[in-house]
Amino acid sequence: MGCAWRNHPMAAFRMIFLVCMLGLSGLSLMAQQYVGKRLESLSAEVSPEMMTIEELSASASWEPRAEIVPNLGISNDVKWLRLKLDPRTENGLLIEVQNSGIDELTCFMVCDGEVIASYQRGVFSDTPIESTIGTYPSFPIPLVECGEMQAVFRLKSAKPLLIPMRIAGPREVLRAAHERDVLFAAYFGVILVMLLYNLFLFASVGDRSYLEYSIYILMVGGTQLVLNGYGPFFGVDEYPWLNIRLIQFFGVFSGLTTIVFAQNFLRLSRYVPWLHKLLNFYFALYLVAFVLAIFGQLVWSYNVINFCALAIFFFIPGAIITMRQGYAPAKYFLLAFSVFIAAVMVFVLKDTGLIPYNAWTFFALPLGSAFEVILLSLALASRINQLKREGAKAKEEQLRISQINEKMVREQNSILEERVKSRTVDLEEINQTMQGTLHELQSAQQQLIQSEKLASIGQLTAGIAHELNNPINFVSSSAQSLRRDFEDLNAVVEAIKALPEDHPELSKRVADVHALLGQLDIDFTQQEIEELLNGIEDGANRTSEIVRGLRIFSRMDGDNFIQADINELMNSTLVVLRSNLRSQAQVHAELAENLPEISCQPGRLNQVFMNIITNAAQATEATGLNLEEREVLVITSMHETIGQTWIEVRIRDNGIGMDEAVKLQIFDPFFTTKQVGEGTGLGLSIVMGILRDHNAEVDVQSEAGQGTEFIIRFPL
Repeated sequence: MGCAWRNHPMAAFRMIFLVCMLGLSGLSLMAQQYVGKRLESLSAEVSPEMMTIEELSASASWEPRAEIVPNLGISNDVKWLRLKLDPRTENGLLIEVQNSGIDELTCFMVCDGEVIASYQRGVFSDTPIESTIGTYPSFPIPLVECGEMQAVFRLKSAKPLLIPMRIAGPREVLRAAHERDVLFAAYFGVILVMLLYNLFLFASVGDRSYLEYSIYILMVGGTQLVLNGYGPFFGVDEYPWLNIRLIQFFGVFSGLTTIVFAQNFLRLSRYVPWLHKLLNFYFALYLVAFVLAIFGQLVWSYNVINFCALAIFFFIPGAIITMRQGYAPAKYFLLAFSVFIAAVMVFVLKDTGLIPYNAWTFFALPLGSAFEVILLSLALASRINQLKREGAKAKEEQLRISQINEKMVREQNSILEERVKSRTVDLEEINQTMQGTLHELQSAQQQLIQSEKLASIGQLTAGIAHELNNPINFVSSSAQSLRRDFEDLNAVVEAIKALPEDHPELSKRVADVHALLGQLDIDFTQQEIEELLNGIEDGANRTSEIVRGLRIFSRMDGDNFIQADINELMNSTLVVLRSNLRSQAQVHAELAENLPEISCQPGRLNQVFMNIITNAAQATEATGLNLEEREVLVITSMHETIGQTWIEVRIRDNGIGMDEAVKLQIFDPFFTTKQVGEGTGLGLSIVMGILRDHNAEVDVQSEAGQGTEFIIRFPL
């Protein structure tokens, strides 16, 4: 289907011939006499808002126009025109303004200085009176006896105000409108045929270019119909906000679709990348014009659209460059847009008044767009052929390359097999080496963890020895004192034992014993013995407590999951650490009673508590506070929510704290804030590993200078 124009080229030329005949038949529409030189415009020095129409028509501030078709430019200002009529020969005729794009147009008929009729046509009219035959506004000249008659026009538009005005009879105006409708119906028929044809090709071939071109045809045709007063065809009369912006909207979307179609059809991103980027800039400007139109800046929007229309001039060098690189469809594109650009130039020059307003200039844009639509259809058909040729060439090249590849594969198979064997041997050796390295790394990791444990135990050894020495030394010194007391008692006992029952000097011997008792102060000795025995008992209890804490701390089943009491584990840790912490901080424990036992590895949890409490004490020591002001608080508690129960351990200090950057790294292996040689950086990393094994959650809350709190939650 994409080759329809190539197989039947005469069909395209018949379509072009039909468009030419329609254009020539429309020339009769413009064989008319315009009254532009009879018009007068109001001087800019006059303020019409302060005057009545009667005063305005009688004012001496009217300036004659010299053009056959006056051009009042483009602005937001209200324009005024006056036309002096001949009441004897022009009564009953119509004043026709052949410009359907004027937003506001009001005609006042003034007879002998008095307004006898007014006609309004425009989207801003409160009570619009439709005075139109066809698409152009026309105003009847009243049949009244009048000495002097004038028509005063009030005009406002956000588009160029060209005033092709003529005076003719109703039949002539109606005939011209009918011929114009027939011409644009034919134009619309051409656009519709090309639109349906390209949509059919898109559905058949599936090439996106046909869809883009179909949208482009719709926008171009719609723009021409709106420009020539056929906006009601789109059903926007009931929507004034949209109606007044319709030409800007069609102008924007026509430009956008033109850019997209040209970029993809000419493959500009591949052949002319600089032009592809430039057109993206114009694409953005069109969007700016669209936004301006939405917000009511219609004059600015129209000017931006006209500026963006200059982008089509870049299509010519783009098509030439693409064509020179062997892309054949570009020649049809070049011809189509050359015709369209010529038509656009004629249209613009006619609007600016640089060339006459006549039949050729009036119909230049519709005819040019019709030619362009037909020629671009030829370009798309050529593009399909180009794609087929490129596809066939690509298949041939692919077949040639596949044959070469097959030969190369056969030749290289033997080489590859030898290389695979050699590589396999190398990989096996590398694999064995890596296995050994992995084993060494795992051993090194275990050694590091064990070293960290041993380092912790080493730090505790001196403190534990000191803690045991205190009660032992007390027991030892008490034992010596007790020995002396017992020697005194033994002397008394021996003296008593030496008394014979029937000795004649028994009374004297008893007196000697009493003297000895007084000399030895037996009452004090008995009291001292009681105190020494109590001290020895207390020392023994303290030693037993320390030994019990050490037994729990270092229990042999510490790496097995058993039921254990968190409070008991915490107490044993505090007992072991008591001597080390005594010179660092005041440690207080608030342990909840009757906590349930949890399944855990007691020895590993003791290591967790020891590492965190030790770090907390060292953090308080770093503050420089007095010993009495440094505090570490240990709290245990149980919490319950719906469907969940856990034991919570909080270890809080008033130390130096941490900033956010340090807090994010404290569980990383080998990360430490201590001086070199004072820490390995593995303590908290080991803590995190142990807590993960226990499915425990840990939360760290800390601020620099505000202390730190570790919150550990053990699920039950």
